[in-house]
Amino acid sequence: MTDLSQIAKALKKKYTSSRIAESEKDKLEYISTGNIAFDLISDGGIPFGFSTEFLGLSQSGKSLYIQQIIANAQSKYDAVGILADRENAYSKPMGEKLGINNSNLLVAKPADIPTPYDGFSFIIDSIKLVRQHFKDRYIVVGLDSVSAFSKDVDLAKSDSGRKAKAIHEGMRELLTYIDDKIAIVIANQVTYKISISWGDPKTSTAGESLKYYSTMRFSLEERRLIVDPAQNNEVVGAWLGIECMKTRLGPCHRACYLPVFYESGIDPYGGYARLLAHRGYLKPKNKKEFNSFKTVLLQYGDETVNEFKMESFLEKHPELLFESYPEFNPNYTVTIEEEEDEN
Repeated sequence: MTDLSQIAKALKKKYTSSRIAESEKDKLEYISTGNIAFDLISDGGIPFGFSTEFLGLSQSGKSLYIQQIIANAQSKYDAVGILADRENAYSKPMGEKLGINNSNLLVAKPADIPTPYDGFSFIIDSIKLVRQHFKDRYIVVGLDSVSAFSKDVDLAKSDSGRKAKAIHEGMRELLTYIDDKIAIVIANQVTYKISISWGDPKTSTAGESLKYYSTMRFSLEERRLIVDPAQNNEVVGAWLGIECMKTRLGPCHRACYLPVFYESGIDPYGGYARLLAHRGYLKPKNKKEFNSFKTVLLQYGDETVNEFKMESFLEKHPELLFESYPEFNPNYTVTIEEEEDEN
């Protein structure tokens, strides 16, 4: 076998990060999203060492998830949080409710980071200073969002793609500071092209730049409001649809649905029943109604399952609590009733 150790040692004098690939960590470290189904479709959550993009319309949960990921990284890894809050979406009380340690979070508000250059400069300067004081500390960075940055020209003038170019340059610079103990999470907004008669009218801020620099990209979409009949049909939350549009770490286009509640936030078990149904381990009592979020009842053998009571159900059936994305159930069979529901 060829011994590259001497070559790698010589290269390291000039290229300090160069090494033999065999010396790479066997297992990546991930920050949990706070939801089992979301963690499974992403093979573990949000990875350290890479950049992740959340893409969605307003009220699709982008800011919520960035803040939840900061909280989870602080809880498990004692990570320093860095938040470029260009949307002014962060509040101390809500952050604490999600589990964020505010004494371990650096925040820049909109007035301090008006342009992409300012936002990326804040993030890079923060990373450098944290590394000076805490060499091996985990760091989680949130940028919320690239869409909210101002132009660096007069408002009356066209920017001619200057913002997209600035974000492209900012990401190119930021990548050089990402090590295996830094996670970057970026929110981006879905916008629409005007006067489009064919093709997909959806687009996003920053052109194609974030698509190339992001190791993982998730589409977030509000699918249906959740109402509580016991409270006179008050809206208490929303179902979100999440798709992994891109990942360099596993299969793309896995998807899940999960509920977000306005009072309690992200439910760890929310949407897990739907993932199990999709993989053939549970059967909706009425598939058509279930797919339109109009019923919460499923079947496991002769047992009826309420998707909002999955924690107690899984205590009785630990065989259904998967540690990785489940293979499709080979014993699954389509019943006549299901075929009728489909039709």
